[in-house]
Amino acid sequence: MSAVASAALPGYLRGAPGRGRQLPALLLIVVLHALALLLLLRMREAPGPQPAPTLMVSLISAAPPEVPPPPPPAQRKPLPRPQLIAAPQAAPADMVAPPMEESPPPPAPTVPEPPAAPAVIPPSFVAAYLNNPAPSYPSLSIRLREQGTVLLLVLVSAEGRAGQVQVEQSSGFARLDAAAVDVVRQRWRFVPARQGEQAVSAWVRIPLSFELKKHE
Repeated sequence: MSAVASAALPGYLRGAPGRGRQLPALLLIVVLHALALLLLLRMREAPGPQPAPTLMVSLISAAPPEVPPPPPPAQRKPLPRPQLIAAPQAAPADMVAPPMEESPPPPAPTVPEPPAAPAVIPPSFVAAYLNNPAPSYPSLSIRLREQGTVLLLVLVSAEGRAGQVQVEQSSGFARLDAAAVDVVRQRWRFVPARQGEQAVSAWVRIPLSFELKKHE
């Protein structure tokens, strides 16, 4: 390299004794710097970003939906004419013999009703031949002025005896009632009750009176 060229280079590029081997590397660095400078210049000259185009939007109303026309009225089909159907002929009825009338059965023989039982004739105690005595008046009852009527209920047997003697209504004094029961049970005789021709037992009522005026 000449002395003039060497003087024009920067100090770090001028050769020095012993640096001859570093020259290619230095040249490469210079070239890279030059390329970078050139790239910056081109970038400055490049046009800026263009504004985005404006979009025009217009609203268009949608068309109303089409209404389908109403269907035509259905035509009535003519009714079918009635067909005449021949009535079925009835089969001739079989000849039925009239029912035989059954003769009513003969009436059952009437059974004669048994004769009604004869009425019962009640026993009697008033016949004169019976000689039934009056009851004795108790002496104590006379002194105490006791008097009254006793009603006795007597069951007369078929033999004419007093089977049962009951006081149905008292005289009000026990001594008078007892005197009446004793005389009828022990000394009285009866005409027994009769049903038809047969003597039967039956009840009879006997009133017996005790009166003081008969003993004064």
